Formats: sequence, structure tokens, C-alpha cells
Amino acid sequence: MSKVTNKTSKTQASLLLWGAVAVFAFAVLAAAVFLSVGSGERSSGTGAGERPVVGGDLHAIAVDSKNPDRVMVGGHEGAAISEDGGKTWEQVPDLEGADPMGWAIDPTDPQRMYAGGHPGFYRSEDGGETWSQDNSGLPATDVHGLGMDPQNPDTLYASIMGAGLYRSTEAGGSWKPVNAEVGTMGPILVDPRDSETLYVAGTEGGFFRSEDGGKDWSELGSIPGGTTMWVSQSLEDPDTLYAANGGVARSTDGGESWQPMDAGLPEGVSTVSVASNDGRVVYAGVLDGTEVRVYRSEDGGESWEARNG
Repeated sequence: MSKVTNKTSKTQASLLLWGAVAVFAFAVLAAAVFLSVGSGERSSGTGAGERPVVGGDLHAIAVDSKNPDRVMVGGHEGAAISEDGGKTWEQVPDLEGADPMGWAIDPTDPQRMYAGGHPGFYRSEDGGETWSQDNSGLPATDVHGLGMDPQNPDTLYASIMGAGLYRSTEAGGSWKPVNAEVGTMGPILVDPRDSETLYVAGTEGGFFRSEDGGKDWSELGSIPGGTTMWVSQSLEDPDTLYAANGGVARSTDGGESWQPMDAGLPEGVSTVSVASNDGRVVYAGVLDGTEVRVYRSEDGGESWEARNG
């Protein structure tokens, strides 16, 4: 097991984590290739509902912490919310062009949620209906990753391109550096059992853990399939994690090993999220042009149902 610490060389740290951000363009291209060689199934326009428009990249998916039927997706050009488990969608005007690459929802109060993207840090106090940008205290505005401590929802983590990993204990009101050499794209997972334990995935397939609040990192088991764009952790069973890597992979041992869970899914899955209040409910998203095809599992990824064509 390789280890990344503040004492390691900048080159090694860069190869393990910042390298994941450096191959972002490749990951987007890979997702497009996965889709083009996938099942070829397309909506005939008579499916269960409309598809959300996110632009040429699908970067984020998140589930309401109290309501597993309320799900959100985001990409380079926009974001949308579904209130019926992914069947129908409403665009979010305030996040047009925000490119959310990280999404954090307060597990105790889902009205409070946060997103990070190229323009910076966004917050919502009404469940994602409206958003305001707040870049105060950030060293730069390109927020590639975001996470929240479930035990202390005012504690947020942000991965800022070129600046490293930052932490806020004031719900984004101010930020302090944690590790200038560590960065990631997508979720920064904070273990609900231990606020000092963090997880991130590299787009090249590595999965990393910190046990000291993000200062030092070690690599766990690699996620099969290589390109990983999004990871999610069950709050009911924190050793269960999901990764989107063209398909869906699941770990039941805290990220040490991973198994494919994508039977019934098309190729090209770039986002996956497990509901925090019901670990059986998992969503997966596939980019189709500029729209998102959403799939839902109600048995922890054993089987999947297309929700919007």
C-alpha cells in the first residue's frame, strides 16, 4: 500500500492525487466513448419523463438526505432536480454554467446544501431551489471537489485546483488549508463514524483514505475499470461505497476491494449516489448528448430500472 504524507515528494503526491484532476479531459472523452459503444438504447420521446439538461459533461449526482425520491444532477452547463425518483426534472436556473463537480447535502437538514464548480462555491438554504455564490475566503475559485462531515455539517472540505485541500468549519464562511499537494475531483467523503477519516477517488482508478483529517493519505484498493468520476458512501453502512467508472462498482469493506454492480446498466455511467437514509436506494447517471439518463436500484445495485427513458 503506497502512502502519501506531507513528507513525500511533490512529484509522488501529484502522481497519486493531482494527477486525477490532470486527466479530467480524458475522463470526459472516455465517458463519451463508453456511451457510444453502449447498449444504444434511446428514448423514443414517450418514456416516463423528460431528461435533465447538463451540457456536454455529467459531473454530479446527489440524493436528498431525508427523501430518497428527491435527486439532483449537475454538469458543465446546468443542473436539475427531480422530486419523483428521476422520472421528471426541473432545471435550476441559479446553477446554469456552475458546473457542479461536488455536491454536499446536510444529513440533518436537507434544505442546506452546497456545490462547487469552476466558478466557485455555491450554497442553498431552500433545498436547492435557489443558490447564491460565496467565494469569500477561497484562495481560488475553481472548486473541483466538495465534501461534508455528517457529524458536523458546518465542516466542509473543498479541493481547489492549484491550491490543494481546504477545510471550513463555518459552512463555507471561511477556509483554511489542509494539504497543498492533495486534490481530487468530485466527492470528498467523510466517514460518519470518524470525522478524521476521509476518502477520495482519483479518476485513474485509485481510492485513497486519510485518517488525520486530510493531512496524510494512503491508497486502498484500486477501483476496476480505471476512470472513476464519482464515489458515494452509505451512512447506514459506511463500509459500503459505490463508484462510477463507466459502470458501477461496489465495495463492502471500506474500499479495500470492489465488485461490478452494473448488470442492466448501459455503459457510460459517470455518476452514482446512494441514499443516505435508505442504503438500498442507489442512483446512476449516464450522459446522452447533453441530457442525462437516470437509473435507480432499490436493492443496493443488484438490479436497475431506467427512470426517464
